[in-house]
Amino acid sequence: MISKSELQSVISKYSLGGLVDAVKWEVKDKTLTIDFQPPTREMVAKVVHTSFDLEDCEIAIYNTSQLDKLLAITSGDLNLQLEKQHKLPVKLVIEDASFTLNYSLSELRLIQEPDKVRDPNNYVVESNLESDAISAIIKAKNAIQSDKDNVNFTITTNFDNEQVLTMIFGDDSHHTNKVEYIVPNTVITGDHFDFNIPFNSEMVRVVLANNKDADKATMKLNINGLLLLEFESKNWKSTYYILRKANQ
Repeated sequence: MISKSELQSVISKYSLGGLVDAVKWEVKDKTLTIDFQPPTREMVAKVVHTSFDLEDCEIAIYNTSQLDKLLAITSGDLNLQLEKQHKLPVKLVIEDASFTLNYSLSELRLIQEPDKVRDPNNYVVESNLESDAISAIIKAKNAIQSDKDNVNFTITTNFDNEQVLTMIFGDDSHHTNKVEYIVPNTVITGDHFDFNIPFNSEMVRVVLANNKDADKATMKLNINGLLLLEFESKNWKSTYYILRKANQ
């Protein structure tokens, strides 16, 4: 059994508000692993749930938005089972106290494999993101109306002349509106303080917005243009590698 809210939470961490629809669910020893990548291919990510009550399997969820609509009518705890034909899963059966839902599974070959990321493990910036910081970053992004969805990560100095990580939301042009946010609880290492690395601000926003329920959240920046966002709670962990924007 799994609660409706917990299953919806797991799904939201890879669907990201409809950004990702087709994925493979891998279940082994009650651990669900979902590796995924948006169509823009500017991020590679993983969601793991360690208490997922479904038999060992690999199943293709091709239309997550439809699965979300089915789950919306349920309530309370859910029982998950597989319906098989010739030993192959063809439907995900979801039951609560009132409804039985039959979600048709797709063929695994239709799910595009995400790219592989080799973690460089040499991050010059590491921030522990508390709920106030996550909310502030989301607000900063929402305050800027731009079709370029740009945020630059750079190092500036505060009033005490200390080095701080600053996120600058807005276009690179000097004639556009901008919002600068100093990220608290940040440790800066090394001597690479002259960088100005652009990322997709909407990608950062949607990842943070769908992981606000985490007990622990960390943001790390690699000087070569890789942003790592990690979230963790009791039964799940999510990891997102976001690539810098090109040609900037």
